[in-house]
Amino acid sequence: MKSKLLDTLFFSEKRKNLLLFLADGPKSSGEIKEAFDFPWKSMIPQIKQLLKTGMVTKEGEVYRLSGMGPVVVANMKHLLGTLELYEENMDYWKDHELSSLPPYLRERIHELERCQVVPLKNENILLQNRVLNSILASGRVRLFFSAFYSELPFFYSELLERKIKTGIIISEAAFKDMQEGLLEEKNSPDLKNSLFGTLFKGYRKETGKLLDRENRDVFVYTGARIPAAVLLTDNLLSVVLYGKNGVLTNQYLLCQEPGALKWGEELFMHYMNNSKRVCDYESVSEVSEPEVSEPRKVERIPVHEMPETILP
Repeated sequence: MKSKLLDTLFFSEKRKNLLLFLADGPKSSGEIKEAFDFPWKSMIPQIKQLLKTGMVTKEGEVYRLSGMGPVVVANMKHLLGTLELYEENMDYWKDHELSSLPPYLRERIHELERCQVVPLKNENILLQNRVLNSILASGRVRLFFSAFYSELPFFYSELLERKIKTGIIISEAAFKDMQEGLLEEKNSPDLKNSLFGTLFKGYRKETGKLLDRENRDVFVYTGARIPAAVLLTDNLLSVVLYGKNGVLTNQYLLCQEPGALKWGEELFMHYMNNSKRVCDYESVSEVSEPEVSEPRKVERIPVHEMPETILP
């Protein structure tokens, strides 16, 4: 069904831009003339059409949005923002899986304005220079990983030493890989090699800190669909999405606008609400025989009880 209102809004750049201009507040005819680089006479027919819709009113020489105007323009801005985001990096969005993002944040993906698509070197978000510099300069860092990176235990230890507040969420699969890897390598004959043995001893020590049952900074995500990684600092959001074929690509999103950081806060809290603290999590490998006593009940962590390190 054809909409005359859609024609009014989008078939004229002048009308569209004027509505967006008025979204910031009432404007006089003088302010409109100064803002737009074309003759005032050419604006008069466009203004008349907007006045007919009732979305714009005129009081003396001042024009303002009215009635449904603010609602329509707000949604128009969201649509234009989404289209602009998609158009700027169309190949990236076509080739990457968005289903790992919660629906309510996918619908607000326009909030990732001015995001850059950046090459991912070494397939490790922790080793990207811009990301690493932002982490070390921040007072608080939140990390989400669907796969285990061998650098993570040492990285976490460094953040603790620098007294940077940290919240880490790792997928259930990554958590089990870490545990099983330690068990398998514990009796590895390669440990007889003094150099390897020394390195692995340090690795086990730092991994032990990360997986310590008393560690309230680390959580295990038990949900289904997940991105490859999410990293949020005081001034930067990085998101690594899997490709359509489920394989990690060599690109990631880097965002720094305030709206994008707020979006990232909500994304992290979404995964947080579907996670369990390490102290509450029991992997299958840890449960060998059924317990006679009643099994421990694990409840979702109420927001007011979440540790300060991961609260927004």
